[in-house]
Amino acid sequence: MLRDKLFAYHKWASQEILTHIEGLGEEIYTKEGDSSFPSIKETVSHVITVEKLWLLRMTGIKKPAAEQFHVDTVGEAKQAFMLLHAEMELYFSSLNEEQWQKFMKFTNLRGDSFEETREEMLFTFINHASYHRGQIVSLLRQFGKEGILTDYIYFPKKNR
Repeated sequence: MLRDKLFAYHKWASQEILTHIEGLGEEIYTKEGDSSFPSIKETVSHVITVEKLWLLRMTGIKKPAAEQFHVDTVGEAKQAFMLLHAEMELYFSSLNEEQWQKFMKFTNLRGDSFEETREEMLFTFINHASYHRGQIVSLLRQFGKEGILTDYIYFPKKNR
């Protein structure tokens, strides 16, 4: 199924970029630059927070509170993603096709109302994370460091 492949890609890309950052040294993780968020750490915290919101929406909570994830080190970020993605996988495995296609009503943090399928929600948060991975690579380049390619085309074929 396409959504399974995309989620597997998303998990891979999330860990891949953090492993790359880990290899560059912890100081890069908290260094401030020019982006939507002042640091890689703040960007990663935002992505994890938003992914948890999407999971809660998918479970039927119409207006979940944003649980801020504090990931002070790259290791903490890797662990937080791993745990959240395991929680997501467990939930996703409980859904049948009809449940994936069921429309869910929810309100975003701005108060805007939406109605989307769980499948569309999944694609939304994967796309959101891809956007922010691009920002992380931009921050790395601002700091004079090498970026990393995490586009789907680079996702190892053995994992597809």
